[in-house]
Amino acid sequence: MSTWAEFHPLKSCVIGTLPDAEDILPYTKLENRYRGYFKEIVNRSKVELDNLEKVFNSYGVATHRSKQDYPMHNGTTINTPPLAVRDFFTVYGNSLFKGNFAYEWNKDVPQSCDHVLDKFKDVYELDHKGKFYNGDFTKFEPDLHLERAYFHPPISLKLGHDVVISRSYGKEGNKLGHDEYIKWLNAVNPKVRVHTVDTESHLDSQIFMVRPGLMLTALHPDRLPKIFDKWEKIQVESVTSQLFHKRSEHRHKKFHPVIARSFYNFLETCTEETYFNLNSMSINESTVLFTGTHPDLFAKLEKKGIDCVPISMKATTFWDTGVHCASNELQRQGELEDYA
Repeated sequence: MSTWAEFHPLKSCVIGTLPDAEDILPYTKLENRYRGYFKEIVNRSKVELDNLEKVFNSYGVATHRSKQDYPMHNGTTINTPPLAVRDFFTVYGNSLFKGNFAYEWNKDVPQSCDHVLDKFKDVYELDHKGKFYNGDFTKFEPDLHLERAYFHPPISLKLGHDVVISRSYGKEGNKLGHDEYIKWLNAVNPKVRVHTVDTESHLDSQIFMVRPGLMLTALHPDRLPKIFDKWEKIQVESVTSQLFHKRSEHRHKKFHPVIARSFYNFLETCTEETYFNLNSMSINESTVLFTGTHPDLFAKLEKKGIDCVPISMKATTFWDTGVHCASNELQRQGELEDYA
């Protein structure tokens, strides 16, 4: 199994999973109609994930699912389900980089794909050293509060000999983790070139490389590295501007009644035609699975020979996740090349 670039033909991937709402609810304080709101959000999310898997399969992509073999509750709070499978591992060449998570409530998530990842022989794994953050999410600063390496792979994107990485990591990484990630890239490909994007945190909701020479970006061109100077850029803003959960003061409190009610209202009032996010997945250089629908963008891409496949992920965004975050490639067919 190997992967060199985000747009090479996809052969196999992992898709995240969610537990049943009934397994989570006993650990919440949601009552009456709020329980109903939450159950509907979870049930719709699970249907969306199953439909996503069917779409992958229809394109001949072999799929695997993450497994939650760890407890639902850690004695203090509900543990994070194994949905955002892209956040803790990535493949470059035939080598696996396996990261870790920062918090007590999500520390077990990276083991959810071990039944699939154990097939890799070349593995570079970050050591969490048993150190996890258990304080106020809003005050968490990775470089200050974690004295060990921590890095989410989607802070970067890969295109052959070149890798682009966000200038700052937000709550998703620290310098120790960044340095370990660069060390791994160089071990896999001594000729790798690393470029900085003037932004923060995960790149996959800000940049999408459709094929060599063509990209979508929510960032101003001045913030992109010179490697993209000759690429055609289509400027994109999510139709929803910012995802619902990014605007919520309770973003990190998934089981707060305010979130259950407000997000349910969002599901009921935001139509498919007005929902879009750049967090999307390439099947190959001519086929893309997009999170939501964007008629103007799709028209432009279709004129360039790109088949745009809209995937409904509205409910799944409750968990801060789109098509790209909820899936992760294990194998893409293609050789190591230069795309600069």
